[in-house]
Amino acid sequence: MAQRVPHGYEQLAETFVPKAVGLGPRGTGAEPGHPRGAPVITVHGGRGTGKTALCEHLHDTYAGRLHVAKWPMPGTQPAGMPPPPDRASPLTSRPLAALACLVYGLNGDVPKFGRIDFPRFTYGLMAATTLYEPLDTDQLEGPALTEVRELEQRQRELEEELAGDERPVWNSLTDWVAALIPLIGVFAPGLGPLEDLLERIVRQSGGRQTGGRQTGGRRTAGRRPDAHDPGRPPATRAPKLDQSALRWWDTELRTVPGTGIRKLLYWVSLILRHQVPAQARHSLEEHLTAAFLADIDAHHHRRHWRLRPLPLILLDDTHTPTGRRLRDLLLTAYANAAGPDNAKGAEVTRPVIVATELDARPRPAAPRHQRPLTVPQFATLAWHSPRSHAPEDWQVWLQAPALSADSIAAALGTPCPRGLPNLVEQLSAGRAGCARPLIDAARESLRTGHRSALLRAEPQDLGPALLALPPAAPGQERTVTAALLRYLVPDHALIDALLPWAVALRPEDAPHLPARDPDQHHRVRDLLKEEHWYRTAWWGVPGHAPVIGDRTLRELLLHHLRTETGTAYWTDLHTAAHDRYDPGTAPRLHHALALGRREEAVAGLHEAFARSDRRGWLAAVQTVCAAPHPPDGYPAPESGADCPACPGPVPDDRHRAVGRLLDLLWGVSTLSSLYTDDPESPDNRLRLLLSGFDVAYEDQDLATADAARRWPVLLARGRRVPELPIARREP
Repeated sequence: MAQRVPHGYEQLAETFVPKAVGLGPRGTGAEPGHPRGAPVITVHGGRGTGKTALCEHLHDTYAGRLHVAKWPMPGTQPAGMPPPPDRASPLTSRPLAALACLVYGLNGDVPKFGRIDFPRFTYGLMAATTLYEPLDTDQLEGPALTEVRELEQRQRELEEELAGDERPVWNSLTDWVAALIPLIGVFAPGLGPLEDLLERIVRQSGGRQTGGRQTGGRRTAGRRPDAHDPGRPPATRAPKLDQSALRWWDTELRTVPGTGIRKLLYWVSLILRHQVPAQARHSLEEHLTAAFLADIDAHHHRRHWRLRPLPLILLDDTHTPTGRRLRDLLLTAYANAAGPDNAKGAEVTRPVIVATELDARPRPAAPRHQRPLTVPQFATLAWHSPRSHAPEDWQVWLQAPALSADSIAAALGTPCPRGLPNLVEQLSAGRAGCARPLIDAARESLRTGHRSALLRAEPQDLGPALLALPPAAPGQERTVTAALLRYLVPDHALIDALLPWAVALRPEDAPHLPARDPDQHHRVRDLLKEEHWYRTAWWGVPGHAPVIGDRTLRELLLHHLRTETGTAYWTDLHTAAHDRYDPGTAPRLHHALALGRREEAVAGLHEAFARSDRRGWLAAVQTVCAAPHPPDGYPAPESGADCPACPGPVPDDRHRAVGRLLDLLWGVSTLSSLYTDDPESPDNRLRLLLSGFDVAYEDQDLATADAARRWPVLLARGRRVPELPIARREP
């Protein structure tokens, strides 16, 4: 049974896909919504945004109702489908193995709509298998050695017949393929799913069968069979070939001599075999992808007594090298789609393709779409097939939707403390994969009634109480924080190695902070370079921003550091980072505040007020107030020296105002904090504080006035220090 549509994807899954494939509400075929070609939808977003769940939902929904294929293959992969080794042979191409998965998925029999045959693809693949490289027989024995020797004999016979001018080669090719099928998992594991398809083609053409189902005995090695050889049907048998498929290849390989199967074999033996491996691999991938789409088009042009919906192709994880290459191959062939006889134009039938990409970066502008569509915009997409050979013109990027506090409140489903849905939204950044463990843990806690830690927590303690809950799903993690960290960082050994990076405000600081596992430095750096992390804008002091730009990951790591590693390590990390900056600088004050030295931070900001313009000072305030809070029970340091900016030993009004501003902003600097003040109230504390600072220079009050107007509103919407924008000086 199909799972529920992942949140935010309803328009795509329930409206666009059924309309694009042409599937009626009762499972009958209908005219597709885009007869000249639907857009190729690529959903992009960070980890946990429901992209894989979307592909699984679409596959489960349409399996058995129309022809659907998903890469990577769902569930347990068929035998012979480990990732192909990274060798030079074109037959070990990973994109070719992925294409084989799609053929395997679409070749299944669907009630009412039959089976899609792939003669163009299969003929091309059969010819390509002659690129086989001899195996090392010293490592083989028994049946495997016999099969290899049989295969080599078939190869010699095929080469002899191909060298002649008139002798037909189809019979020898099918005998070659029949002998090769038992060994396909050895030299081309990625083609394993196509064993049945190859056997069916051999069987339909009157050739031999394999796997114990042979029509006769094996040939005698070293002897050419004749008409009386029981191991081979008579050479005069008439093969049943798809002539339109051969005509398609005749046009596709226009510069290659010969016709039909001989042309295909010449293409492999005279061209691919003598190219550098990378070029041969790419050429094979491109031609077989074009053949794949031409077979789909031919299937839909064949007469049938009822309308047939278009095939649905689902590509997950196209950020990987294999996935990216597969999507590029399909997009290129999609744009240059050719019909059964290479007739180009509007009559070509294209499948519907939905892809996903693990990438949280903003997409660059495209000629047809200046920016990725959001979910609401997608509902109003007016698509007109571009009649273009440019692959990018056929692609539409869709930004993965984020969960809202409203959706989270509905998912909690039970009365909960005020602000809990907002906390889940802030901590997860709207990512369903991060929000679900928090929602489930909160539901389990709230079921206990008045004993729930969430119901007993004050508003300022609600976030830490949520992060300290045990996960709802049984496992080895003690808290939901640990479960989320394991989800975001699957390699658990890297979590402790990430802690110095969560503290550092510059990449060059991280290697100089005390690390529990310094050998992991390069692995941590590579992890943080991955493109699926969200990177929040930092409005603090220029040149200083957290190395870990994903606020959810950084918040969870700092919570782990605060609650699980002991106060000594907290002190060591922030002291080492503190000492790397000059006195009075905002990053040094940031780490001082993390060490509990509040007075040092207030005095530093008071002194900076007099020597900085307001924009620079507001940036410093944000950098300092973004400091993580020290662990509970952290020893309070002794009071430092007097503030140099105060006229006497007693703090003046401005010093106290700076202190109140620091306390207020520091209190709402974490994703686990709630801003409960009314941003529209004339008595809003933050607005009054920011408006009360004296202005020393001409127009310097513009930044402070803008902050007083905007910051309370943004805090109420879930923005946190240091994400609050600072007005720029007008030219």
